Amino acid sequence: MANSYTDKGADFMIRKSIIFIVVSILFLLGACNPKAKETMEKTKLPETHIPESETETSENKPENPEQTHEEVMEEVKSAIETEIELKLPSDVIIGDGYLTAITTSDESNYEVNFYTTNVPIPVNDPSLHDAHPYMIVSGAKFDSADAAKAKINYQPIIDGAEEIDLGHGVVGYRDAGAGSIFMTWHEGRWSFLIRNLNSESGNEEMIDLSKQIVAKLESQLLPAPQKIGAGTFDMDSDGAVANILMWQESDVVYEVYTADPLILVDTVTDYMKE
Repeated sequence: MANSYTDKGADFMIRKSIIFIVVSILFLLGACNPKAKETMEKTKLPETHIPESETETSENKPENPEQTHEEVMEEVKSAIETEIELKLPSDVIIGDGYLTAITTSDESNYEVNFYTTNVPIPVNDPSLHDAHPYMIVSGAKFDSADAAKAKINYQPIIDGAEEIDLGHGVVGYRDAGAGSIFMTWHEGRWSFLIRNLNSESGNEEMIDLSKQIVAKLESQLLPAPQKIGAGTFDMDSDGAVANILMWQESDVVYEVYTADPLILVDTVTDYMKE
């Protein structure tokens, strides 16, 4: 049993490390690496669409096709076995369709991949393994608080960057390089970074999104990290890994990914309260 547990944990950390490396390349090397966009495009994670022919057989059709989001979340919680504090949304904001998920966990890690489907599919159904998640929520315990802090993609303010008024007394700092434009700002212990194409329309879109996020955070509170948290948003890509909120609580790092930056903010502020 011990060897099996160790192997699962190693596989889990490798998958999470791959996602983090891809995102880090995009945001930290995007200004000097013209192939960063290509790297992200290879990891696009669009919404799941599974044909009825693959899901409505008598063998895998769920007993309760009208399962609510609350019931899905209860199944997710009961499927996770971990020793770290579990943090999940009380609900996942989606449009039309059905919510389902795949879970992975061990004593020091957990990850939930949420999916939206056109027909009901049970949690942890094998048919989901080749699908693309709508949202990813995870937690990971590190050897120390310092190691957890090093995982956070916290962004410093760039010296010499242009100041932009984002409203509500918040100043953003705009910089550009190698076809991309960046906006960075700090609120409390959180840093925020937005990337977009360096063009007139791209600049306007980036400023508008920055102001929308700042406005939301006037009335919606993100978790208070111990010590730091970071939000990174890529307007030039799609899929779940394009946008991330991650924060440290002692030796644990929590992460939430999804394609829509404003849904991401709403999910973490409104649906992950203790």
